[in-house]
Amino acid sequence: MSFGRATSQLERLALASHRPSFLKLPLFDTRNGSFSFLVTSQVCSRKFSTSLPVTLPDLPVQAQRRVPHQKLAFVRAHIHDALDSLDESLPERHPLREDQVLRVLDVLASSARPRDLALIEKVLANFTSLCGLPVAAEVHSHIIRGLLNQGNPQTLLNWLVQMRQKPGSIQPYLQHWHMFLEYCADMGHVRIIRTALSKMAHSGCPPNNRTFKIFFRAMFNSGASVKDFYGAFDNIEKYTFWYDEDIANMLYDGFVKLNQTQQANEVKEEFNRRFLKRVIKESPRLVEWEESLALEVERRGMVEAVKLCRSLQEDGYKVHHRTLSILLRRSHDISDLKYAEEALDLKPSAFHWSIIIANAIRAGNLSSALSSYGQFRATGLPLSAPLLQPLISGLCNAANSSCSDDLLDQALKLYHELACSFPPVDPNAPPRPENLDFMRERSVGPDAYMYGTLLRAMGSAVDVQKYSKVAISLLSAVEARAIPHTPVILASLIVIAMRCSSSVDEALEAYRRLARQKNIPRITAWDYQWILDTLSKLTFGEDRSLPPIWHYFEIVKDMRLSGLAVTPTIYAQLLKHLAQLAPDAPEAMKDRLAACVRRVHDHLTLDPTITPNISLWNQLMDSYQRVGLFAEAYRVWEMLLVSENFDHASVSIILDACGFANAWPLAQKVYTRLSERSFLLNQGNWHSYVECMCRVGRLNDAVKAVCLQMGQGQKDVAPNVDTIQVLLAFATRANQQDEVLYRIQRYLPDLWETLPSNLEGIIIKPN
Repeated sequence: MSFGRATSQLERLALASHRPSFLKLPLFDTRNGSFSFLVTSQVCSRKFSTSLPVTLPDLPVQAQRRVPHQKLAFVRAHIHDALDSLDESLPERHPLREDQVLRVLDVLASSARPRDLALIEKVLANFTSLCGLPVAAEVHSHIIRGLLNQGNPQTLLNWLVQMRQKPGSIQPYLQHWHMFLEYCADMGHVRIIRTALSKMAHSGCPPNNRTFKIFFRAMFNSGASVKDFYGAFDNIEKYTFWYDEDIANMLYDGFVKLNQTQQANEVKEEFNRRFLKRVIKESPRLVEWEESLALEVERRGMVEAVKLCRSLQEDGYKVHHRTLSILLRRSHDISDLKYAEEALDLKPSAFHWSIIIANAIRAGNLSSALSSYGQFRATGLPLSAPLLQPLISGLCNAANSSCSDDLLDQALKLYHELACSFPPVDPNAPPRPENLDFMRERSVGPDAYMYGTLLRAMGSAVDVQKYSKVAISLLSAVEARAIPHTPVILASLIVIAMRCSSSVDEALEAYRRLARQKNIPRITAWDYQWILDTLSKLTFGEDRSLPPIWHYFEIVKDMRLSGLAVTPTIYAQLLKHLAQLAPDAPEAMKDRLAACVRRVHDHLTLDPTITPNISLWNQLMDSYQRVGLFAEAYRVWEMLLVSENFDHASVSIILDACGFANAWPLAQKVYTRLSERSFLLNQGNWHSYVECMCRVGRLNDAVKAVCLQMGQGQKDVAPNVDTIQVLLAFATRANQQDEVLYRIQRYLPDLWETLPSNLEGIIIKPN
C-alpha cells in the first residue's frame, strides 16, 4: 500500500469511527462503587490451564472488530479512577477484584491501540495494589486472548517476546505460544510462525512436537507446495524434534485430501528419511512423565519439580541426564545446578552447564554467566560451541552498546580458546560421532553462527579499522573449516568494508562488489536495515555530511528486487538521522536537509509496497518539524488525529512543533481536540505542552497549568523536578524566577519540600 493510499484509508477509517453510537453501558455502579459491566459469571482460576488452547473462530484478520469506542472510553476512564484511588486507599484495601481487573485487560487488549497497550502495562505494574494478587501466567493468558480478538499477529508476537520485561517478569509458557500459533495456523500465517519458532528457541522455551504439528497445519491452510514443506524440514532440523508417526501420517493425509497422492508419498518418504533416526525408544509413559516435570518446573520451580521427580521414581521413573536438562530449563544460577546434582545424584555434563550460562545471558546477567563459566573451567569438562556461544553473544551485544571494544576483545579471547581446542580438520575426513541428544545439531567447534556473531560485532566496533585485519583472519578460518558463508557473515563484511572506505562512492562500490557476487547467500531484511543505517551515518573527515539519499535508495531497490518487503523501519531510520542532523546544521545545510526529508517523503508516496505504522508517521512528523517545515508536520498530525491512529509520542512531537513554530493557536487546538476525545496526557505530553506555552511567551499560563491542572485526576503525571526545570529555564530569561518559585511554593507545597536548594545553577532555597 502506498503512503498516499494509506492516508486515504486512515481518513475513511476515522469517518467510520465517528458514526453515532446508541450503546449505553452502565459501567460504574454508584451504589457499591464497582464496575458493574466487569461482573461476570466466570470466576478466574489462579491455576494455569493445561488443557488444549481454545480454537479461535476461523475468520480473516480483516473481520476482527475492535471494542466499541464508547465502551472503551468508559473502561479507560474508570480504570484510571481506580489507579488514582490507590494512593488514597489503605494498603489492605483493594479497589477491584481480580476478575474485574482481568475483564479490563480483556477490553484493553481487544482494542490494542498503542495508548491501550500502554495502559495495560500500567495496570500490570499496579496489579497487586488493584486486586491484592500478584501477576501470574493466567493474567497474560487473558491479555493474549484479547489480542487474539483484535487480530494483529505482529502485536501478539511482540507481546510474547517482551513478556519477560513486563511487570511480573513472566516468561511465556508453551501454552501461551501455542495459543498464538493456533490462531496463526487458522489464518495461514506461515511466515509469522517461522519467526515465532526462532523467538521461542531464543527465549528458552523451545518448540516441541506439538508446535510443529501446528506449523504444518498452517502450511496446509496457506496452500504450501511440496518444496515449501522440504524447506520447513530444513528449519525443523535445527530444533529438538523426536520422530512422530502421527506427524508423518498428518503430512500424508493432508496431501491426499488435496487429491495429490504422489506428493503425499514423496513428502512422507522425505520426512521419514530425515527424522526416522530420531525415534524415541522409550515408552509413551516416559514422555508423559517428562512433560509433567517440564510443566512443574515452569509453574512452581526447581524444588517442587524435584519433589515430583521423586514421586515419579516411586512409579518406576528412572532419572537420567535428560531429567537434569528438564529441571534446569529455567535456571540461571549455579546453586540450582548443584541442588539438582545432589538431589538426583547425577553428574552434570558440559551441556547442563551451557543451559545455566545461556539462561543467565537471556536474563541479562552477563557477570553471572561469566562467573559460571569460570566455575565450569575448574571442572575440567571439555569446551564446546553450544557452551561458549551464549557467552560470546552476550559479550558482543554488550560491546555494541558500550563506548569501548574491551568486551569484544574478551569475546575473541573465548573464541580463540575454542578454536585451539578444535583446530580445522580435513573436510574430507569422516565426522566424529557426537551425542546430540536430539538438541540443535551444531558443531562442537567454531561454527558459522559464532563467526557471524563475532563479525557482526566487529562491524559495529568503535575502532573498525583495528578489526578489519582480524575480520580477514576469521574469514580465512571460515574457509579452512569449510564453513559456508551465511547472510550475517556477508552483511558484516559489507559493513566493515563500507566503514573502512574513504568516501561515499567508495562505500557504495564496496557494497556492490560484495553484495552482487554470484552464488552468495541472500541478504536478509535485518541485514539490509543494518547496511542502510551504516550508509546513512557514514562521515568522512570532521564535517557531518548529509546522508546520500540516491545511494540509499539504490540499496533499497536491491532489497526489493531480492523479494524482501521494505519495512517502515527502512524509511524511519533515514528520517531519524536527518532529524538528528538538524539542530547543529549550518544555515547553508538546513535547506538541503529539508529537501532530503521531502525526497524521502516522495519515495514513500511512490512505494506501493509500504504500509506506514505509527512509528513511521511520528518520525516523519518529527523530521518535518526539526528541519523547519511546520506546515507539513501539522498536516501529518491532522491525518493521525482524525484516524485516531496516534499515541503519546505523536502528541509530544506536535506540541513541540507548535512551540518552535510559535503557533500557539494550533497548540490550543491540539489540546482541545485531545480533551474532546478524553485522551489523558502523560508526563512527557505535559512537559511538551508547558514548554510550548513558555516558548510562545505565555509563561504565566504555563505556571498556572502546572499549579492547577497538571496531575489533576492523574497522580502519576503530577509535576516533578523536571517540570520545574522547564519553567525556570524560561523564567530566568525574563527575570521572573522569583515569582515562579513563589507560586510553586504556594500551590505545590509537597513538591516544594522535595526540591533541592540549587537547581541547575539557580538558587531555589537560600540558606
